[in-house]
Amino acid sequence: MNGMKRLFPALLLCGSLAAQTRVWIDADTANEIDDLYAITRMLAAPELDIVALSSAQWSKSPAAEGNTLEASQRLNEALLGLTGRMSIPHPRGSAVGVYWWGADRAAYSAAAYHLIRAAHATPAGQKLTVISLGALTNIASALMIDPSIAPKMRLYWLGAFIDTERGVWDKSEFNCLNDIPALNEALNRSDLEMRVMPASVARALTFDYGSTAAGLEKHGRLGQFLLDRWKQHSPGSSTWIMWDLAAAEWLLKPELVKWKKLRTPPENTQREVDVAVSIDAAAMRADFWRAMDRLSQQEPARPPQP
Repeated sequence: MNGMKRLFPALLLCGSLAAQTRVWIDADTANEIDDLYAITRMLAAPELDIVALSSAQWSKSPAAEGNTLEASQRLNEALLGLTGRMSIPHPRGSAVGVYWWGADRAAYSAAAYHLIRAAHATPAGQKLTVISLGALTNIASALMIDPSIAPKMRLYWLGAFIDTERGVWDKSEFNCLNDIPALNEALNRSDLEMRVMPASVARALTFDYGSTAAGLEKHGRLGQFLLDRWKQHSPGSSTWIMWDLAAAEWLLKPELVKWKKLRTPPENTQREVDVAVSIDAAAMRADFWRAMDRLSQQEPARPPQP
């Protein structure tokens, strides 16, 4: 733990020599396995200045039990603690989706207001990069409360099934269905720059359990935490689709993603958004493990156990 605390600030120091990208991460972390791997990859990136890690709800899932927002919040805080990054703000999002009718539809939360402040704090001529790995509840709510932040943000989002050849959107996907009105709010904001990693494209990025377990073995408590999440959430699964990691890799390694501009769905404000059409899954896997290996190389040697 102490070694990991020294490790991540060292990575940040290396990254401070060059301009860092200000990034807000919003994640429904307790939903599956891959959120934690995506967040870890971003925490290990010295080129990112992570201004917040907020929790997102996934309450409409058939697998939801209890307060999904709090489950995500606990995992976010555990991961920040393990990596010595508790200084990163970690505001709670809304436990419910945005309201689908009425004069005031926003789902008010600490995350929504923190995002508004972070967007306004962005230097002139720059944009706050927001990456959402789940339902867009918190981002849409911030936009509803203060529409002026839309042009101050660049949104990466993992979700939807998209036929990228024909430009046909299918919203019957997990992140969509957990808050359709929030998704529509984001799509309808013509002044919001948006980059979509469709689930139908991200599904190409898979990890197998055997090599993942072997790769994480040398990463101490953090590695065990990531592996335990796999074993607890999906015991016996030999492979897993790392959906969210694909979105994170687009942010970190844009050369690994082919994308094009597509029109929004016909029911939304007509505009163009950037949509991933294919990914280099092998290169993304290699990049993740290189990042993990860098962590291992910089972590001080542990004394032998008695």
